[in-house]
Amino acid sequence: MSARGCATANSAMAKYFLHVKVFSRGKGSRVTRAAAYRAGERIRDERTSEVYNYSDRHDVLHKEIVLASQFAGRTDTNWARDRAVLWNAAEHADRRNARLAREVLVTLPPELAPARRTELARTFARELAERYQSAVDLAVHEPRRDSDERHHHAHLLMTAREVTPEGLGRRTALELSGTERYARGLPPSKAELLWMRERWAQVTNQMLRDAGLTERIDHRSYQAQGIDREPVPMMPQKVYYAERASGRAHPVGEAIRARHRERIEARLAGRGALERVLQRQKEEGRRRARKDSARKEALPKKVSRATLTREELNRIRRERYRATAAEQNRKQREQRKANAPEINRKKREWRKAHAEEVNRQQREAYRRRVAARGAVRQGGRIAQTRPARQAAAEEPANRLQGAREHRQESPTREESARRWLKFREQGERAPTAEESARRWVEWRERQNSAAAPANSRDASAGARTGSRGDDEDVEAATRDRRRDNTHGL
Repeated sequence: MSARGCATANSAMAKYFLHVKVFSRGKGSRVTRAAAYRAGERIRDERTSEVYNYSDRHDVLHKEIVLASQFAGRTDTNWARDRAVLWNAAEHADRRNARLAREVLVTLPPELAPARRTELARTFARELAERYQSAVDLAVHEPRRDSDERHHHAHLLMTAREVTPEGLGRRTALELSGTERYARGLPPSKAELLWMRERWAQVTNQMLRDAGLTERIDHRSYQAQGIDREPVPMMPQKVYYAERASGRAHPVGEAIRARHRERIEARLAGRGALERVLQRQKEEGRRRARKDSARKEALPKKVSRATLTREELNRIRRERYRATAAEQNRKQREQRKANAPEINRKKREWRKAHAEEVNRQQREAYRRRVAARGAVRQGGRIAQTRPARQAAAEEPANRLQGAREHRQESPTREESARRWLKFREQGERAPTAEESARRWVEWRERQNSAAAPANSRDASAGARTGSRGDDEDVEAATRDRRRDNTHGL
């Protein structure tokens, strides 16, 4: 919400500007980056590990964090006076698409001295902190080298939650929904913005009066002040910066200026002509809004990077690389092939310019290879570099980890018992002692038959010996039951 106005005809002209902006993570805003930019500091976002460094800014005249008066002199709220800690807490306090902060941008009267301008901004920041119990990060900026020398302004960045000694608490009254405000007996949120606009005009006029100046500002519209004048249109921020960067008029900006000129001409023609022009421009604005809404609905839904964590961002980067790696490599090969003469020329020039350093590195590498070969011949150990030593030290642990990953899990006692019973049920029945002895005798007979002597005398002697031996073996096998019991036969 913004406004520009002037004082009445009885006092000197002065400019009024107040703009309220909301920082929402759902729209891609990061309050850590906003705070670093406005204060000209370096802040690391602990949620995404991104670092925002604007410490090279030289237009920040004053910066401080203002808290409610009840926390004056207390040490349990020192965490809120640290800019990096405060806004990292705000980033972690809410859900993914939450409203993180609200900024009030005001223009400071150039007629005031620098010290009075700073005091004016500090006074308004104290009132905001007292009314909403929030932390107000105040930053006073002077005009930049390439901007209007009268463009003194202040940024008042407010937390969306109340400050407590334990951290950020509940949402401030300014951030409550209409239902919550009605349940608490509060007026609509528009009343808060109107109070803010009016209070800034009152505080500024009081400071101008104390400085002995006749300039005044008025937060009311020209119509409320009784001035018959067409207000200057508010140019969208993107259009303003696009025109300033390119030095040319933007089509959207030209359309806004054309409608403004048309209203000025209609106002000069009379009230009836002005009403007709206003009605037609409103209808055209509604059609443009519907067309733009339909165009946005047809676009694919985009997820704001500010709502993603560090792990999610890395996962998206890996997926994008895998999807585009082949195409990117092909383009690089084609580019190298198409520009081979130029690439080779640059390589030769670089080699010529860095010949001494390249030759020195090559000589050192050659000496290391010669020393390594000599150490091998002598049976010594080759000196390892630090990465090689680290890899060698980690190799046993890696092997152990791999073995653990591939090793099967040991069975429990119940599983082992079930497996053994299943094996016993599926296995053959164990032979008795007599069966074992009979099998042993049969085996001996087969052995004796295979080793029978060639002549009859030896054969008969061998048969008698074998028969006597078989009887003794049967008797011994029957007598010796311990072997069968020992082996489960």
